[in-house]
Amino acid sequence: MIRSTVVRLSILLCALTLALSFGWAAPAAAMPDPGPRGAEYVSLGDSFVASGSMSTATGEACGQATDNVGRLVAQRMRGVSFADWACGGADTADFTEVTDKGPQIRGLSEKTKYVSISIGGNDENLFGGVVQDCLVGALCTEQHTRAALDKLDRLGPKLDRVYAAVRESAPNAKVVVLGYLRLLPDTPAGCFADVVTGPSVVRFANRLQAGLNGTIAEAAERAGFTMVNQEPPAGRSMCAPDGRRYVSLTGVGPRDAGVPIHPTLAGRKYTARLIADALAA
Repeated sequence: MIRSTVVRLSILLCALTLALSFGWAAPAAAMPDPGPRGAEYVSLGDSFVASGSMSTATGEACGQATDNVGRLVAQRMRGVSFADWACGGADTADFTEVTDKGPQIRGLSEKTKYVSISIGGNDENLFGGVVQDCLVGALCTEQHTRAALDKLDRLGPKLDRVYAAVRESAPNAKVVVLGYLRLLPDTPAGCFADVVTGPSVVRFANRLQAGLNGTIAEAAERAGFTMVNQEPPAGRSMCAPDGRRYVSLTGVGPRDAGVPIHPTLAGRKYTARLIADALAA
């Protein structure tokens, strides 16, 4: 019984790994402008702010949805023009380089008053690698964990360059940087992760995610930006009960309204409120 459960969950997680960079299908040419340039509020980043519910996805290459984080923030900022430049699968290079997901800073200008950013989790496949190696493959060896931590060590300077480019492109803007919502609970008891990987892997995944948010916070402080959600609330991981999850394993659970391994509607509303409050402060 346990073996069959592990097999079923491993197959499911293998499929879900593909969703970590939601919006993977890359067009051949550079990214066309996903929104107007020089709006007063611009949302930049990856799928944690670009994606939303499957039913509201626009079908564009960036995987944007009409109920994503940036658009929920914009709803709270009445009378402020908005442009969504976030793109599923984006990493730090897509902020400044001509790619199929960038350069996202093209959406900024001196007229931009507010910017929100979610970036870093896709660099060197940081999130995806941990899910693939540790959660799916149960191969969280010392070599795998060391490689993941090395990737994290290399992220800080990349974020410094990105944040500097954002400041140069939007010199008059207030900038808020978003940390990633918690994927796993402190302890896996009663959670699918307990069957598939066990507590040691969950501890490492949580350590890595805390390190990721910490790295983002340190870079944001160096840039003079505001960080929100550095320490996501407890009890809201993928293992939380229906209606309490801020991140969903499948995206289709009761009231999830999301895509696999991404924020639920409740999670998106939570982070949108944090961003809007910080921008208004």
